[in-house]
Amino acid sequence: MTAPNLEISGASIHATAAQKKRILFFTAVIFLLILFSSRIGPWGPLLPKAVLFWSAHLSLLLLFISFAWYGPVWGVLTLLGTLAILLMVGLASRDWLMFALPFQAALLGAIAYWGVEQHRKPYQETSVALEKQLQEVNSLQSDLAHLEELHRGSVQRLSRYQHLRRIANALNLTLDTEALLEVIVQSSSELVKNADHVLLYLADDKGLELRKVWRRAGTLTIKAKRGDALDQWVMRHAQPLLAEELRHDFRFPEITPELLERPCGAVLAVPLVSEHRFLGVLRLESVQERGLFSDDLRLIRILGDLASLSIENGTLYERMAQLAMTDDLTGLMVREQFLKQFKQEILNSQKTQKPFAVLLIDMDHFKSYNDRFGHSAGDKLLKQIARILNNFRRPGDAAGRYGGEEFVSLFCQTDRDEAIKRAENIRERIASTPIELRREVAQVSVSIGVAFYPEDGTDPMVLLGAADKRLYQAKAQGRNRVCHSG
Repeated sequence: MTAPNLEISGASIHATAAQKKRILFFTAVIFLLILFSSRIGPWGPLLPKAVLFWSAHLSLLLLFISFAWYGPVWGVLTLLGTLAILLMVGLASRDWLMFALPFQAALLGAIAYWGVEQHRKPYQETSVALEKQLQEVNSLQSDLAHLEELHRGSVQRLSRYQHLRRIANALNLTLDTEALLEVIVQSSSELVKNADHVLLYLADDKGLELRKVWRRAGTLTIKAKRGDALDQWVMRHAQPLLAEELRHDFRFPEITPELLERPCGAVLAVPLVSEHRFLGVLRLESVQERGLFSDDLRLIRILGDLASLSIENGTLYERMAQLAMTDDLTGLMVREQFLKQFKQEILNSQKTQKPFAVLLIDMDHFKSYNDRFGHSAGDKLLKQIARILNNFRRPGDAAGRYGGEEFVSLFCQTDRDEAIKRAENIRERIASTPIELRREVAQVSVSIGVAFYPEDGTDPMVLLGAADKRLYQAKAQGRNRVCHSG
């Protein structure tokens, strides 16, 4: 819907220069007609006397037009001119009719002037009312154009807020951290069409780490992986930032295109905060100065609040998932998760025809350490053994807490000899690593039972049963040893 383009102005009651010239021209013509149709002295008329009659009355019509159309000034001037013409012609022609015409003209002129004066005030009032209406129409047109502009802005904002709602739903449905970060930067670029770069930083022990980037096709690659002065300002003040003309912003004189290694005209950034805990910074850049506006900042602040909550939820979800898969004390896999990976490794080995080994590890005399030094000392021992098992893990291997002071390890794609050698190395490392318990240095040892796939079986429980049998053989033979046969 657009307003009609109307150009309206008040009607003028004043004659233009061209119209005045036409009046003078018609006056001259009428004068010539009267002159050539009247008897002047001894000369007779050149035109019929009827022309004299009608031309004389045409002067009266001209007089009326001057009064009615062009106002009293030109009316009086025309009256005087007409009277002078008719009087002069009447004297020259000695015609009684011509003597009567001036008085008739004066009478009609007076009547015309009186009529004009009678209608002038209503006409002026009508003109004033029309002018007022025209002003109201122009004012309404201006208001209509303003309302249309507001309507277009409202429609645009409504569309963006509806998009923001869809983004919120997408964030609620995403729990994986990497997928969540991708949704955040992609959504930011869709909300702010003028953005050329979207950068998402997450806080860590060293400051701000760049975790996800969106960039418009053709723009330069982001090389810096840590936050700069702009992001640090947001982190330090915990407030949003809008720099519409970055190169003229007195707060960041050190930020230059050379430092950024890319052109940057405008920047906006919002902090990602959850329950007073700083999570990171969401930052948008435009190559053009004044390419980002306060409306963009308002939307990105809302998105930042939603993103903060989603990141916090995703972190909690991953933590809970991690707790469900790992032992809270040692950080190793819990028994159920280890068995799940154990079964998957059997399937992989069946496809690749590669052997592997499983170890059951039990701490020697664990109860005596608990009784002597307390349960906190026992927990400390378990953590040290878990740390050593993790140090001996290779890619694809697995280590878990099987229960109590028992541990289990999986050596993927490892033959018999190599598995025995690695088991001995683990035993020796544990035995040679002292630990301080209540200001006493203690030495601990473990017994290990090893089973091999496919020699000792192809079922998880059969293999674990074989390893458990050999573990008890190791204990029966004096502990602190590896048993791999029998």
